[in-house]
Amino acid sequence: MASVTPELVLFTELVGAAHVRAADASDAVGGAVPSLVVSPADEDEVASVLSAATARGLAVVARGGGTKIDWGSPPERCDVVLSTSRIEGIVDHEPADLVCVVRAGTTLIHLQETLASAPGFRQRLMLDPPQGDSATIGGMLATAASGPLRTRFGTPRDLVIGASFVLSDGTVGRSGGKVVKNVAGFDVAKLLIGSLGTLAIVTEVAFRLHPLPAASCTVAFESRSVLELCEFAARVGRLQVTPSVVDLHWPEGVVVVRFDSSEQGAAVQAERVTRDIGGRTLTADDGAALTASLAGSPWTGAGAVAAVATLPALAGEFLSSMSATCDAVAWRPLLGTGEMRFAPEALETVRTAVRTAGGRLAIRRGDGLLPGEADDDVAVDLMRSVKRQLDPARTLSPGRQVGGI
Repeated sequence: MASVTPELVLFTELVGAAHVRAADASDAVGGAVPSLVVSPADEDEVASVLSAATARGLAVVARGGGTKIDWGSPPERCDVVLSTSRIEGIVDHEPADLVCVVRAGTTLIHLQETLASAPGFRQRLMLDPPQGDSATIGGMLATAASGPLRTRFGTPRDLVIGASFVLSDGTVGRSGGKVVKNVAGFDVAKLLIGSLGTLAIVTEVAFRLHPLPAASCTVAFESRSVLELCEFAARVGRLQVTPSVVDLHWPEGVVVVRFDSSEQGAAVQAERVTRDIGGRTLTADDGAALTASLAGSPWTGAGAVAAVATLPALAGEFLSSMSATCDAVAWRPLLGTGEMRFAPEALETVRTAVRTAGGRLAIRRGDGLLPGEADDDVAVDLMRSVKRQLDPARTLSPGRQVGGI
């Protein structure tokens, strides 16, 4: 039973006794075990909790589904975990305008199922992050998480058109709106994407949506040469086709190209690829089986996982140099980005190869590693300045961002 502390009494008054509990080891963030877990019901309660925490010098870490709670650096302090589990539901859906507004604690799978079942419309949010089913909307924004669909539809930055958020002093802010094109001032929502909850707590998000495709067609190209795989992917990029997915997987030695369109449109594009540059068109069942077998890579095994970006032209040489070092690689060759899993002791080898390729590396899952300092001192100084402006008391996830921000 939790001991009665002034903080327990205070937060109980703010959100109710049923929604405050003593934390345990399962609530730890980067090894830091908080004292309390608080679950506000709405934006007003989030504001009250943050205002009270800041006034008492308590550090607060926001948590959604917890699927990416180990991303980033361990926080310097973690006194309170603020759970967004009660801040859920779809606020508005305008299918004719292809937009929706959803609360931050809503799981991605719930949102997708609701959008797909809207009478007369079949839509979805084109994001497919790692551990996506139980990931929450707020968590996806905080981590800027994306998956294979990034090749065609981009990252959360490309699909968010507005957001509501709460600063550490309890100030409620709004950014953007419910239309795809707007001029609603400085786009703070974009600033919060990838901030790991260090700047504000997102409470609602407005998204741009897309129609669900009528059909999909998958082409697979297999090779034991990383250079051949990269060359095939590059040639796909030069064809007059619009793939939703172009992913290179290693050590599986396969490039997966998927077309989402009308039944005829998907088939015609797949046929163009196999005719002009090779590969084979998979049946619907085989395509689904291949996708399922690769889902979650490289997150499904043990080891550190890093997000890497390089110049696309240098990707083949870079991946070849990494083929014996990394246990698993999922790469978007047309973008020059991807994730790779490796043993912690190989970190310096990976970092050296990334620098040689003119790229950037960010540790996502450390497995005992610290993300380390960023290479761009100017960017880190700018990020520190933004932190001072929005969270001067360092209430929100202090130290979780690159550079100890």
